[in-house]
Amino acid sequence: MTRIKLTAFPLIVFVSLLVFSSCEKTEDKKVQTDFSKNGITLTGAQVPSASPALGSLNVFFTRNTRILSYTITWSGLSGNPNGFGIYGLAPVGFAVAPTTPVQTISTTGLTSTGTYTGTLLIDGIVVKEQDLLNGLYYVLIRTAAYPSGEIRAQIKFQ
Repeated sequence: MTRIKLTAFPLIVFVSLLVFSSCEKTEDKKVQTDFSKNGITLTGAQVPSASPALGSLNVFFTRNTRILSYTITWSGLSGNPNGFGIYGLAPVGFAVAPTTPVQTISTTGLTSTGTYTGTLLIDGIVVKEQDLLNGLYYVLIRTAAYPSGEIRAQIKFQ
């Protein structure tokens, strides 16, 4: 029969406690990789503009592909969109120059009511993941009557 020396016993107990205390549940180790939010409202109040137009934004982002997918619907614009894009970096209530979007969306064929679906690569250089997750990008639709923007929605996942 092998005996453990009494002097080695505290070391064995310490190592055992260290090993068992560092074990985490599998759920605790999971990192969120997918983010989505449906029904984000586009309004004139976020620009600000007096437009009664409304819209809705659905967004989905996955870290695995670094792709933001989105669908934007709108109705009641004062005219056809003449500027449309994703802008940033700006939190809710703050704007950047509407001539510098991180993604321009073509307005060809768009009318005062419509839907647009697209994607944006979160490249880590121009568009950064942390800025996206912190809600610093927004969708803005401009028209001739509202050259600074008629309706806007912040891209937020919470």
